[in-house]
Amino acid sequence: MLPKIGVLLPQSKQFKTLDRDFIRGLKLPSLEVSYRIESISLGADERLIIDKMQKLHYQEEVSIIIGFFGHHKLSDVFEYASNHDILLIASDLGANLPYQLPTLKGVYCNSYGLHESSYLLGKFLQQREYKSIVSSSSYYDAGYGFLDALTQAFEENKTSFSGHYITPFLPRETETQLMLEDIESYKPEVICAFHSGLYTQEHTRFLNENKLLEKYPYYLSAFCFDSELENEANKDHLFVVGSWLGNENCSTTTSEGATNFEFITNYHENHSELPTVFSLLGYESGLIIKALLENTPQNTPTPLLIATMNRLHVAGPRGTIRFDPETQRTNFDHYIYTVCKSDTDLPCLIKTETLTNTGNFIKKIINMPAPLKAGGWQNAYLCH
Repeated sequence: MLPKIGVLLPQSKQFKTLDRDFIRGLKLPSLEVSYRIESISLGADERLIIDKMQKLHYQEEVSIIIGFFGHHKLSDVFEYASNHDILLIASDLGANLPYQLPTLKGVYCNSYGLHESSYLLGKFLQQREYKSIVSSSSYYDAGYGFLDALTQAFEENKTSFSGHYITPFLPRETETQLMLEDIESYKPEVICAFHSGLYTQEHTRFLNENKLLEKYPYYLSAFCFDSELENEANKDHLFVVGSWLGNENCSTTTSEGATNFEFITNYHENHSELPTVFSLLGYESGLIIKALLENTPQNTPTPLLIATMNRLHVAGPRGTIRFDPETQRTNFDHYIYTVCKSDTDLPCLIKTETLTNTGNFIKKIINMPAPLKAGGWQNAYLCH
């Protein structure tokens, strides 16, 4: 019998192909396994997630589960997996900071690291000695961990934001002009923008109309970049920050670049489109499972699987996939990308700066008390 792998997948109103993209990435390594897939709805109900884990574990006799989760009440989910000898490999986007999220036996997290991108961007801007930094976000995106992460980077250097512009839930008829006037009132040297989904499209329209991108350097989160910006922006003013982007112009001169190029190329050949962040997280989960099964015989007890996980070093699109022994989370460098010329109709991005990630930021956050009330919607980036 083929080894059984459980998969817990959310549905997303904002990113409608999240589940499809994740599964496509997961299956790309062509593992000889049998998948048992369960839906966890929007992923905001920890009891539903635990019920599905219980079903996979006892009814399907699955001991290895891959899950794509949001950021809502995960402590109970992680504790259940750990207490029931389930090896859980959790993926998330990193939109919220993991305050006091427990590190438990058998639970590993692979994050896209949006929060780390923000923190490392803050460090980078401080090194460039910018004094007037303004943020731009929507009422929805402002509630997550981006501004918190940037603020913590600034506080380490005894500085702060000059101002914030937040698009209201219902934009005003003159929102384009109001955005321009509000941001320019702070006399910014640089602007950091955080938007996703519907709000990215809205934000792009405002920028195309008020021409702010022609005047100021703009640093966008990975989900904030819209291809419609390419034709409007001053290329010297537009930057995207992230640990990986699907439309990157890959350099194959390094082993990391060659691995990333292989992933993007194979995905495009199989599905006639570029991989998304969700495809990436699924693919990395598949590589982890592949390495795990190659290093352990079938029906290996969970404690021995965990021991193997702690030693894994796997080549992946973002670099070597390994889990920090202190946090049991992956740790990747992040990059600043700029727009470059492309032979296709799609924008192409190239790495121009490396933001070295030591992992110390997340270690600090895990040990900090959580805010009394977290902002944003129940499950970051999966809902509206």
